[in-house]
Amino acid sequence: MTTLSDADIQARMAVGELVRNGSEAQLGPACYELRMGSVYYDLTEGDKRIDASSKGTVLIKPGHRVVLITLEELVIPHNVIARVASKGSLFSIGLSPVSTYADPGFSGNLGIVTQNLSDKFIELPIGEPIAKIDFSLLSSAASNPYRGQHGYQTQIWPIRHQLQRTYDDLKGDPRVESEEAESYKILPRATASALKVIQRKQRIIDSAILAAVCINGLVLAAVSTKFLDSMVSLGTNLLSTAIVGAIMWVSRRKEQVNGS
Repeated sequence: MTTLSDADIQARMAVGELVRNGSEAQLGPACYELRMGSVYYDLTEGDKRIDASSKGTVLIKPGHRVVLITLEELVIPHNVIARVASKGSLFSIGLSPVSTYADPGFSGNLGIVTQNLSDKFIELPIGEPIAKIDFSLLSSAASNPYRGQHGYQTQIWPIRHQLQRTYDDLKGDPRVESEEAESYKILPRATASALKVIQRKQRIIDSAILAAVCINGLVLAAVSTKFLDSMVSLGTNLLSTAIVGAIMWVSRRKEQVNGS
């Protein structure tokens, strides 16, 4: 295969091939830099289609997966294949890397799937370069060119939901542990450990409160005078506080021993 140079790409653009609605300013030595269009899909929020025209920017929330629809349309001849790769400047601020193809015969706006792996919101202005695409000549025209959905012209993005499963769908599968255990696996280890400590302490506190309430109830049921009520209530509260303190002290000692 032969990769097209900037001059080759420019010449083909001039006759309506490879890139439509393009700009010569986006040409690199052997690639074209695709720009952000006004439409994107947030896959984390129910595949929601968002038109960013009024805002002028695309907003990618922390942790969200999105499909960025290019401003340019591609027109790939049957004897050309195009490769799409991330821009390093976007990868460096937290967007996951992109590596995909535009097959011979593809035409339309390209959808670029990426995820915000950072803890910050990322705003992409419409027209911002989001990926590089290069073009290679095949040894001969493809006999079975691309015939699928072209771009987002159907107003939806082709998400293969039939391949996705919920925990309820798979909870009987021996490869799947409890929902809580599976949730911990996708969290950073430090975060998962901190949450486990919090849950353990909460269970201890809940048990201590329940014990204190039971003791209070039993003692109050056993007394018959207001004087005794007051004295026993005071003593019971002190006893309950001591029990909670003792349980927390034992818990801390165990954690220190385990940590050492």
